[in-house]
Amino acid sequence: AFSTPIPTAKKSGAHMNIYDPVKVLRRAHEAGLYVIGRIVTFQDGYAPASFPSTAVHSRGGGLWKNDLGITWSDPTNEASWEYPIQLATYAAELGFDEIMFDYVRYPTDGDAADMVFHDPGRNRDNTITSFLKKAAASLKPLGVHVSAAMFGLAATGDLGIGQKPGQLRNTLDAVYPMVYPSHFTDGQFGISKPGDTPGPTVAAALSDWRRRTNGGTVQIRPWLQDFTLGGIAYGLPQVQEQIDAADRTGAGGWLLWNATCTYTPGAFAGTNLQQ
Repeated sequence: AFSTPIPTAKKSGAHMNIYDPVKVLRRAHEAGLYVIGRIVTFQDGYAPASFPSTAVHSRGGGLWKNDLGITWSDPTNEASWEYPIQLATYAAELGFDEIMFDYVRYPTDGDAADMVFHDPGRNRDNTITSFLKKAAASLKPLGVHVSAAMFGLAATGDLGIGQKPGQLRNTLDAVYPMVYPSHFTDGQFGISKPGDTPGPTVAAALSDWRRRTNGGTVQIRPWLQDFTLGGIAYGLPQVQEQIDAADRTGAGGWLLWNATCTYTPGAFAGTNLQQ
């Protein structure tokens, strides 16, 4: 979203110059805000085209793309790790308070049988864990917190995408499970319609996260749903149910997600964020 001195970003045309990070960070910090820099890690529609040696390839040659037509950097090739860590380092030096790695996993949509990895035999869990441990070791000396966004079910079972929260409970400062109720299948956690039952669904999902990270120092801060996707319409009661469930289960905070950045009026009223 802004220019950097990083060669990979320059060569791949990733710079968009949407905002001036120095000015935005100064204004945010003056307002008492804590600023998280989110980095979309291995899903990358820019770098693989310019640096194909670090990308996931297809069996027929060329770059593999997911269902949305987006290329991916290859998590099994450690050369692809340098770029997101460089971005994170630059953001930390600018003054971001925390770096959140998102899409820090293997692809989940697209033709999985067509994917060709640099090291296909490499254990997926160990691959993603090793990346995040290396990132944390590089960033924490700079005084920035390090976190990752993960699928809501990553603590409930093995999704086969490399996300193992228990292995990172003493590495990350925070983990952000995406526990959007509408994303769980009917019957999950013994709840007939999770999307229509936001509070109990969030509580059940976070119970698994507490169990998997028990004894660690990582904080669990869920992404909560502030949008409607099938089922009942989401408004203030549904958002508040999720917030209450997160608070009751000891979450170290929470985030709301709406792809259009249109949030429910009153959602923050009565919380410790209200000013």
